[in-house]
Amino acid sequence: KVMPSQNADIYNGGVEAVSTLLGASAVFAVGYIKLSWSTWGEMTLFLCSLLIAAAVYVMDTVQSIWVCYASYVVFRIIYMVLITIATFQIAANLSMERYALVFGVNTFIALALQTLLTLIVVDARGLGLCITTQFLIYASYFAAISVVFLANGIVSIIKKCRKQEDPSSSPQASTS
Repeated sequence: KVMPSQNADIYNGGVEAVSTLLGASAVFAVGYIKLSWSTWGEMTLFLCSLLIAAAVYVMDTVQSIWVCYASYVVFRIIYMVLITIATFQIAANLSMERYALVFGVNTFIALALQTLLTLIVVDARGLGLCITTQFLIYASYFAAISVVFLANGIVSIIKKCRKQEDPSSSPQASTS
């Protein structure tokens, strides 16, 4: 729907390459962040999902191809970081023997949800919505996911705080 001006070229391939390169760099940089992912991982996923929702919403509402390109780059970078953090959060709680099963099931469920969403939103046999409405639905989808991550993050932070305040849970209290 958003077309460049008549004297401008379309840079979709270049934007895709730049977003992939910057996303890979961001994921690499995440490995150097010293953060208690078990405590703050869910809140980070909340923030990433919220920023993705905002980027998709911007792509839905603006008429400038350059703003759409910039929003897409932001979307891709954050999405790659989000997937990396989520994968780490899952892997941190698994034994080595369960990796293949859990990630295989996760990939299958993600693909099934993506297919179902596409059938409902895009396909003519479903709702067959126009592209701007599709982007609005996708932005809402990421916003809803961010609310789920926010709720989980708040619960995990509260549990962590209560565990630190509870003197009976400390190692010294159980040895005396």
